[in-house]
Amino acid sequence: MIGKLNAQLNGMFTSDQFTYGELRSMFLTLVMDQFFIVFINILSTAMVSSTGEAAIAATSMVGSVNSLVVLVFTALAVGGSIVIARAKGLGDLHGIRHAIGGTIALCGATSIVLSSLLFLGSKGLVNLLYPSAEPLLIGYSIHYMRLMCISFVPYAVFNAIFNAFRSVGDTRSSLALTIVINGVHLICSFLFINILHLGVTGAGLSYIVARVVGAVVALLWLLVIHNEFFVRVCHLFHFSKRITKEIVSLGIPIASESALFQGGMLLVQVYLARLTTTELAAHSVANSVLNLFYSTGNALTALTSTVCGQCFGAHAYEQVRRYCRNLVRAGRVILLITCCILLPLLPAILHLYHPTQQALPTIYTCLMIASVGICTIWCDGYVTPMALRASGDILYSTVVSVASLFIGRIAIGYLLTIPLGLGVPGMWLGMMVEWGVRAVALRLRVKGERWLSHHA
Repeated sequence: MIGKLNAQLNGMFTSDQFTYGELRSMFLTLVMDQFFIVFINILSTAMVSSTGEAAIAATSMVGSVNSLVVLVFTALAVGGSIVIARAKGLGDLHGIRHAIGGTIALCGATSIVLSSLLFLGSKGLVNLLYPSAEPLLIGYSIHYMRLMCISFVPYAVFNAIFNAFRSVGDTRSSLALTIVINGVHLICSFLFINILHLGVTGAGLSYIVARVVGAVVALLWLLVIHNEFFVRVCHLFHFSKRITKEIVSLGIPIASESALFQGGMLLVQVYLARLTTTELAAHSVANSVLNLFYSTGNALTALTSTVCGQCFGAHAYEQVRRYCRNLVRAGRVILLITCCILLPLLPAILHLYHPTQQALPTIYTCLMIASVGICTIWCDGYVTPMALRASGDILYSTVVSVASLFIGRIAIGYLLTIPLGLGVPGMWLGMMVEWGVRAVALRLRVKGERWLSHHA
């Protein structure tokens, strides 16, 4: 039985570019990476939640704004990682070095500009977005946002290097960097929140310290410890016009998608802000736990980007289609297994957050709703776009992503949450509609030929 399964998997995933054994090793390392990230975030959120519902609600309110900024320079890192993966597929060592350097410089510069603007405008932005929120939540949110702004620049540098290692298939280095930054984050969270009782301030400071340490270690890892591609400091400041143009041409559409998507998420936060603090806290906890549920899916999206990017760079265009199709199929099974393992563990996981008895039913309802979508349609909507992006077909996935958000989470989510009175579960049902629209639209795209025409 096991031998027959291995033979089938070898047939699905072995090609001229990769063997099944290589992909399995990369995937398992990425899963460890994702679980470590999510587990540390769960513990950190649990520490914040132990300080009271106001603190966790404030971090949740600011979360969408922070995500909007982070995703902009993360999009550039993803664009850069596609360029790096293509260069790796071609065996272009010179191109790899300059793509890595250009990605780090672009991400760093972008984060400086965006974090400065957000820091200066944080008070006005929070008051504009949440005019009806409680004064205590407003104060906490402004303070937390400013602390997060300070952490953006080192995180942008770290994230660019982290994605560069992933894009060349060096998942062990990315795992090592994950352990460093998240381990420091956990230690600092425990120190600042549980020992020094700094509350929201402690949550922000833990991010600052962890991201500064992470950036320093990532630079040392890239330039000294594991410098496989002979990257030098000069490469971080020397821009190749061709490579920079390629990074920007891929990164800007991804950044635009991220900006529009997070802008839509801000609208979601605006109508959710009408709910009680208990409901907002329940939503924040459910969101945090949900990350654990699709951590294996996130590992699969990272693997898809690397595999399809290198295949595209090697001009193996039909292999891109083949890997996209097979990774989605495997992903459905993997996520089903993940949910079957985690659902019975929910009581123990939720115990870490110290939720109130009033919040627990809402948390369970939201996670039950999401688990159905994760097992059935999530991979079609979130793994497939990575293959499209690696092939340069970014506009279509951008339009689908934004349109599905507005149809599902914003329009239908608002209708179910506020007018129909379902509360937070209404938004989560809207999210399932969003995932369904994405899955159908992207599945139709990948069956056609136009998405692979960008090499012409």
